[in-house]
Formats: sequence, C-alpha cells, structure tokens
Amino acid sequence: MLLNDYLSKNAEMLQGCSMIELGSGVGITGMLCSRFCRQILLTDHNEEILRRNIELNVSSENPSYCAALEAEKLEWGNSDQINRILHKYPGEQLLKNRGRGHCKFMLAYVSRAKMMDLMVISEATRHGMLINEVAGTRSMVGNLEGVIFEITLC
Repeated sequence: MLLNDYLSKNAEMLQGCSMIELGSGVGITGMLCSRFCRQILLTDHNEEILRRNIELNVSSENPSYCAALEAEKLEWGNSDQINRILHKYPGEQLLKNRGRGHCKFMLAYVSRAKMMDLMVISEATRHGMLINEVAGTRSMVGNLEGVIFEITLC
C-alpha cells in the first residue's frame, strides 16, 4: 500500500522505464506501474498467480497497460532461477543503465526491527550503492512503520 500510494503520486518517475519487481505477490504494484513503464517483469515464488492476474487485467480492450508485462518464478536465493531470468532478460532489456547514477530501484518495506533498517543501509553502501530514504514516506502500516528507500546503482 505504501509503495503503490507513492508511485501513483509520482508516476512521472516511471515514464519509459523498465522494471523488475521482486516478491510481487499477486502483482498489484507491477500492474499499476505497467501504465507508465515500457517493460515489467514480475517475480514471485508462485508465478502462476502472477500470469493469471496479468491475463485477467491486460487485454486489447485495456490498452493503458504495458504490452511487455511478464512473470517469472523466483524464490529468494535460488541461483538457478536467477540465472535463467538473467539469461532470458539480458541487462540491455531490463534495468537498462542509462548512464552513471540513472539505474535506480525503490525498496519499500515494513520495518520489523531497527537492526534490519541499519543492515539494509549498510549492505547497499558496501556494494557501492547510494541509498536515500524518500522524504515523507515513513508511515504506519498496521502497527508497524513502513518506509521507502530510493537506491541508485553507482
């Protein structure tokens, strides 16, 4: 909910971009983004649900959705699935780097422990990424605090 609200209010940032959504669930965020992005890959452990929802929501009668909306199975840490996705969707197709500092991703999550917040920031920095909390996005999601980070690949 936090990310969808933010993206719907800042849709111009998605214009013409390609996107990979990790942990797509049922695909709501990816389908929202498909109205603006040029290519989207939704990933989750149950890609059949994603494919079915894409089929139900994308049709020739609904041209406002991106034609390049696809789904792939991806379980956290499964290197075979990661390699298959990287082979099928080479870097020049997805997350095309438009020059230094232009390849970005959004990380939205519910903070269950301050230690996790610190670890996310530390790991991004350790891997040469610039991580910034998006101002005004900290808010309560249920009884936990949600936050959005914008991470730039340097």
